[in-house]
Amino acid sequence: MTQTLKKESFEVDSINDYYNKYYKFQNKLKPIVLNYLFRNVSFLTIREKVRTLTASESVHISEALTIPIKLVHKVISEFLVGLLNFRKFINKNPNVLHARDQNQFINIILHRFYRLAPVFDYKRAKENARRLKEKLDMLFFWPQLMTQLTIVIFITDLLDKSEPQKIIQSNLRALCSCSAYAFHRTRNKIGLTSKFIKCLSN
Repeated sequence: MTQTLKKESFEVDSINDYYNKYYKFQNKLKPIVLNYLFRNVSFLTIREKVRTLTASESVHISEALTIPIKLVHKVISEFLVGLLNFRKFINKNPNVLHARDQNQFINIILHRFYRLAPVFDYKRAKENARRLKEKLDMLFFWPQLMTQLTIVIFITDLLDKSEPQKIIQSNLRALCSCSAYAFHRTRNKIGLTSKFIKCLSN
């Protein structure tokens, strides 16, 4: 069943006025709202489907960030629409996951993810992608590229001391279109066990 999310209309003129007055550039507001979303509210259903937020969840985010709820709706709805469009593109063009230059492709998609959801350290993620490839080559283990990207962002967020509250794993997997099985299998294969992660957190 195809998922559809429509951008909601919330008194466009008044919202745009507020937006232009207090947040001249969208890149100042977008990271704030999405960072909170990724770390506090799961937008993936039990059946691994992207869902819209409930009214109470939107109100909670609005109050926690002291940002008008209409702006919260604007940012999150645009993100969810963009996410679903990207997932549809990958599903219709699976051949792009088998690009000849795997390193370049990972960097391209990593940048695409960062533009869609700037909730991780992009510069650090690029370096982690390089190190992960070296690790995978040593293990003679090459998981699907979207799984590799999920692990890269997971490691980047895990080691980011400026963000004590980590990204909800289901949200990260939703961003990268990665199954729970593939994520945990790869994480354990490269040694990112629960015990190891606990040591890193101490």
